[in-house]
Amino acid sequence: MSVRLFDLRGSSPAEALGAVLGELGEGTPLTGADRVVLLDGTRLLAGHAAAYEAVFTSGRVRSAVCVAVGPPTADAGRRFLDRPGQLGPGRGVATLWVGDTTGVDWGIRPPGPPRPRPGVPAGSGAGLEHLLAALGQVEVFDRVVELSGELPDAAASPGLCWSEPDRGGGATDSALAAALRRYASGGGASGGGTGTVPAAAPSRGNLLADLVAGARRPRPVDVVGGTGELGARERHARDAAAAAEEALASLSAPRGAFARTTPERVRREELRAAGEALDAYRAHVDRLFLELSPLTGNRLAAALGRAGVRGAPPTREEVDEALGALARLLDEGVRGGAALDGLARDLEEVSRRVAPRDGAGPSTAGREVPDDVLRSLADPPPFPLPGPLSPLLLPAFLLPALPALAGGPAGLAGGIATALAWVLAVTAGAQRARGPGGGLPTAVAHAVAAFSGVLAGLGAGGVLQLGLVVPPTVWLSLAVPACVAAGGGVLLYTWSRLARRWRDRIAPERADASVTALAALVDRRARESWYPGAARSGVADAARSAQGAVRAVADAFAGAAAALPPPSSHPEELEAVVRSDLSALARAALEPVLAGLRSGTPVGDLSRRVHGTATDLLEGYREHLARAGAHVPPRFADPDTPRQVRGGPDLDRALDTLRLAPEDRMLQLCDPGHLSLLGESVPAVRAVRFAPYSLRAGVAAYGDPDSAFPDRSAVWTREGALTGVLRLVPLRRGVVRTRWSRTEPSDGGHGGAAGRPVPDPEEGPAGAFAAGAAGGPAEPPGAPFGEDPADRPRGGADGRGAGTDRPEEDYLR
Repeated sequence: MSVRLFDLRGSSPAEALGAVLGELGEGTPLTGADRVVLLDGTRLLAGHAAAYEAVFTSGRVRSAVCVAVGPPTADAGRRFLDRPGQLGPGRGVATLWVGDTTGVDWGIRPPGPPRPRPGVPAGSGAGLEHLLAALGQVEVFDRVVELSGELPDAAASPGLCWSEPDRGGGATDSALAAALRRYASGGGASGGGTGTVPAAAPSRGNLLADLVAGARRPRPVDVVGGTGELGARERHARDAAAAAEEALASLSAPRGAFARTTPERVRREELRAAGEALDAYRAHVDRLFLELSPLTGNRLAAALGRAGVRGAPPTREEVDEALGALARLLDEGVRGGAALDGLARDLEEVSRRVAPRDGAGPSTAGREVPDDVLRSLADPPPFPLPGPLSPLLLPAFLLPALPALAGGPAGLAGGIATALAWVLAVTAGAQRARGPGGGLPTAVAHAVAAFSGVLAGLGAGGVLQLGLVVPPTVWLSLAVPACVAAGGGVLLYTWSRLARRWRDRIAPERADASVTALAALVDRRARESWYPGAARSGVADAARSAQGAVRAVADAFAGAAAALPPPSSHPEELEAVVRSDLSALARAALEPVLAGLRSGTPVGDLSRRVHGTATDLLEGYREHLARAGAHVPPRFADPDTPRQVRGGPDLDRALDTLRLAPEDRMLQLCDPGHLSLLGESVPAVRAVRFAPYSLRAGVAAYGDPDSAFPDRSAVWTREGALTGVLRLVPLRRGVVRTRWSRTEPSDGGHGGAAGRPVPDPEEGPAGAFAAGAAGGPAEPPGAPFGEDPADRPRGGADGRGAGTDRPEEDYLR
């Protein structure tokens, strides 16, 4: 909704009526302006009664404010503000009397003589200009009408103080030039280059949408295995890798030394077979890629079928999802303030990724199956054995020495038996691991250590005379089993540890991972390149069209920036608001592209159309900044987006203005000779504090924006740049005379031909106004806004009839 202004000053009654009927008469189109400001002269109010009647009976107006400009009426040596009953109280109409269009600096408390207002040139009419600008804001208008119901006769003399930011030129042009250059050249907040929009999360199986969004996935989902020879080689490689891993797992188990297979056999058979199968599978994939590389279209499809590669072109649902992902990338980039040049490069990269590549490129099978994986299987390292000098020599020495402590022939026999058992166990383990002749140096070293332990035990037994304390047979019966158990545990643990080390060096799980990687490579290539389909080409074309449209907007921004002076100083808050507006402007220009992508229809080349739209919107935006400033959101921007335009000293000035008390000195739109007609009661004064909605963010730093000012009277305007206080000073009792009169019926039934009030035949020679002055207002011919005349108050808000007494106060003279 908005406010409509009728300037009836200097109009004859017929002209005033015609102006109203031309806008609000029968058959005129409805608009969003259901509030009217009636700007008229004080001497013409009565003569325009028919025009006011037409306003109120049009059914198109909800409330009105009459701004009466000029001196009061002189009648019998007294001064009055005469108005027709159509503008009377209780009718949703506020009357503001402007005795001086420029105004004087005047305050109620402390009292003092009026003086010129600094910064307001004499005779400039600045007071009336700013009053109309304030009333043009719906929020201020409604608050004035509401407060008028608390004023006697619903009439007041308006006073104003205001603060406004720069409108066009200066800081605004500087902020606009800086924002345009950054968006167009890639120097915005998001920077230039690609990567302005983060990669999206992977979709659920739609590789085409992932290619558009730039999502990264380590493995495609739902890998489809091949059939025929391709599938057979894949299964054979996977089975061979599983068999090798199972064999290595059995050897590294706690009882792996007693497994059916041996490490040497695993090396010769299972591991080598796994390496050969994996190598054959990799070679087959390389050969397949080479054979399919030159093929296209139907020949490619037939070759894929023979090769056993399963796949399908993208479905319609997958294409729609990909186009939706493209629309999201474009929309999020623009909304997020991404540099347009960088966003265009992102879209170019999308088109390159999505574009079908028949027989695309060389195979990357070598990267999926590295050569070191094949070498670890085809020629695995030998099973590791303890060296001639290892920690295992310690038990080889100690275990035979324990039975030898018995001394004598019994101790010698027990020690030799234990030493031989250890040496034989170590030799058998080495030959099992390496084959016949394996580990001979290790066996010799352990034999030397074991028999040295026997000699050391005999010597220690002779010194200790252990046989005198424990009989030799008893000692041997305890020592030999203990040595066997301990030696067996040590050897089994050593075998298992060495087997696990061997398995880790070979890493058989890499063979299975390589098989999976090769299958995924074939599947990915099939979906990316071999089965593109015509629809996929359409997605790539749509990305290129979007790229061209974004570059068109960037060109329009660059052209507008070149027409502006280089950026100078301006508040950061202002540039942030302008950047947000330019982002909304770019999105509005790109809306045909976004709509086409969302609907799945071919986009085509819209760059010329988008460039023209962006240029027109930029021209309109510059006019908007010059007319309303950055406080007011343009038509293409979200009105609910915070707009903190003012900051620093500018914000402080605005807050100081809003904190003024109603009785303080401000610009009163009253001639100094008429100030005596205004009331002097401070409690009776009403005030409307108003500020653009964009100022709320700055005010919030000082507390609740809705209660940060005296009497909690602030209203926040959506379409204004002014910040200020509108003071309503009531007129003294008896100053306002409200009287009804009938109007001559016109040819069209809308009032008199001249729109003049005529006296009632039953009234005296003084006419209708005399009747009102003598005995109160006559009943009107009809009530505005559909109200019943019986429900209308007959006088001011305090119940007093307007003009029913003949006041004798000196201020009327």
